[in-house]
Amino acid sequence: MRNLVTRLHRQESVLLYGGPKLGKTSLLLHLKWLLEQQRVLASDGLTVQYGDCVEAEVRERFLAGDLQRSSILLLDNCDQLLQQGLGNGKRLARGNGDGGPGRTMVWAGGRAWREFIRSERSGLTLAPVPLAILLSGEARALVKPELTTDQVDAILSYGGTHPYVLKILRARMIADPTTDPAHIIGAVQVRLAPFFLACLEAVREPVERTLLDYLIRHPGPINPRQAAQALGLPTVKPAADTLCYLGLISRWNLNEGAMLHASCRLFNDWYGAHTGQLG
Repeated sequence: MRNLVTRLHRQESVLLYGGPKLGKTSLLLHLKWLLEQQRVLASDGLTVQYGDCVEAEVRERFLAGDLQRSSILLLDNCDQLLQQGLGNGKRLARGNGDGGPGRTMVWAGGRAWREFIRSERSGLTLAPVPLAILLSGEARALVKPELTTDQVDAILSYGGTHPYVLKILRARMIADPTTDPAHIIGAVQVRLAPFFLACLEAVREPVERTLLDYLIRHPGPINPRQAAQALGLPTVKPAADTLCYLGLISRWNLNEGAMLHASCRLFNDWYGAHTGQLG
């Protein structure tokens, strides 16, 4: 959040990207609230505006250049511009300010939107900010209120550090405190199957699937260099970057360097059953 606020105050436009259900919309709405509390915007005659590209009216108003000009614009679900065939560089430039310096914006989307922005077709140059999953301490803090230690441990054991999976598990544990946690976990896995499939469909490159398979099989965290060596690859960084911002693996730095971990056991178990590759 500090990163985004600083960039927007410097009048930089930003590409915020991440996998499904990682909190892009929640982050944008909180960012809108936070910016509105800062009087510096009002003193500059600026407002903050949120628009969701899922809504046809928002897409067309933006592409026609009709949205309020004196605003920082937070544009959500930009992948919809591509799905509706509206990812035209000239139209995007018009919505961004008639091809001139452009307004200050956060363009939020998933993998397809990130790849489009990185291509020459978009005509946009944006500072990329990936939205990844939680650190382990943040995951525990998110889950802990109102639950027993055993319930928290069960949720973290199966949810890993994925915020959406953790929130679903936590809500079910609170709603059914006397139900066997194993039964709750099984029911949640069934409910999350469409979401897991959407995540898996975003894993497009063979090297990404190879790394994901390896990390799910591996019993714990592993250094990226060791993973690359085990897979016979010069590096796994691009693939790890993608899997991390899709929310399928976690990554953090320890004294011995970066570590990768497929920490969401609920997804891992579903993946093994779904693909039939992991036994």
